[in-house]
Amino acid sequence: MEPSLIVVGLNYRTAPIDVRERFWMNENGRREALSQLSQAEGIDEVVVLCTQSRTEFWLWASDVTLAANSVMRLLGAKYGLQLREWNHFYHLLDEASLLHIFCVASGLDSPLVDEPHVAEQVKEAWQQAQKLGTTGRFLDVVVEKALDVSDRLRGRSAIAGATLGDTASERKIDQRKAAAEAHKILQAEAQGFRYKLMAEHAVPTIVALRQRLDEFCRQELEAFRNENGPFSRDQDEMLHAILSRTTQRIAGSLARELKELPEKVEQEQMMTALQRLFHLPIAEQAIADTKSA
Repeated sequence: MEPSLIVVGLNYRTAPIDVRERFWMNENGRREALSQLSQAEGIDEVVVLCTQSRTEFWLWASDVTLAANSVMRLLGAKYGLQLREWNHFYHLLDEASLLHIFCVASGLDSPLVDEPHVAEQVKEAWQQAQKLGTTGRFLDVVVEKALDVSDRLRGRSAIAGATLGDTASERKIDQRKAAAEAHKILQAEAQGFRYKLMAEHAVPTIVALRQRLDEFCRQELEAFRNENGPFSRDQDEMLHAILSRTTQRIAGSLARELKELPEKVEQEQMMTALQRLFHLPIAEQAIADTKSA
C-alpha cells in the first residue's frame, strides 16, 4: 500500500461547539496523543493541531485504514468517542489533505474571529511534534511549505488591503475576489508540491518494498497452510493479521530509517541495498508507476 498524507479531524463546519470542546486537547493531551499515535499501527509521522475551531491529526500513513482506526481508538479510549460521532470527523487523502493543510495554515479555512493567529498555532503544533520526534522527512516538508505559502499570501493580502474599495459594498466584493484568488494560488501550490513530494526517491522505494513484503508474506502463508492446515476460519484470520502487522512494522521501520538518514548519499546507498535485497524496481521506474497510478 502506498504511503499517504491524510488528515483526520473535525472543525466548526462539521461539529457543534459542544462536540468540538469534548475533543479539544490541552498541551499535555496533545503530547500524549502524539506519543501514542507515533507508535500506532499504520502511522509513520503525526502532528496534532488543536484550536478553538478544530482538532486535527495530520498523518503520514503507511496504511490509511489502520491509521484512521488508530485515531478512532485513541479518541474512543481517551475522549469517549462514540461510533455515531465519527460522522463529525472528515478524512482527507493525498492532494485533498495537502490543500486542506495549506488552507488551514493560510487562514482560508478559519472563521473570522476564532483563529486570527492560526499560522502561529500550526507552527507551535509542528514544533511540539518535532520535539517529541513524531515528525520526519515528509510531514516536516509539508508543514514547512504550508507556512511558507501562508507567509507569501499574507504579504499579498497586506498589499491588497491597501487597495480595497472605499464603500462597504466595494470592500466586500474586493475581499471575496481576494479570497477566491488566494484559493486558486493554494490549489496550484498544493498540486505542484504534491508532484515534488511524490518524486522523492524514498516514496516509491518504500511502496515497492511494502508490495514485495506483502508478496513474500502471502507466499509463506500459503506454504504454511499447505504444510500445517487445514485451519479454522478464526485461526486463518489470526495468521493473516499477524503477517500483515509484521509486514507493516518491517516496512514502517525501514521507512523511518531511510527518511532519517541525514545525507542524500547515505539515503541512496540504503535504497540501492533495499532494491537489490528485495529485487525492487529502480527508483525512476517506481516514480513513473506512481505518477501513472
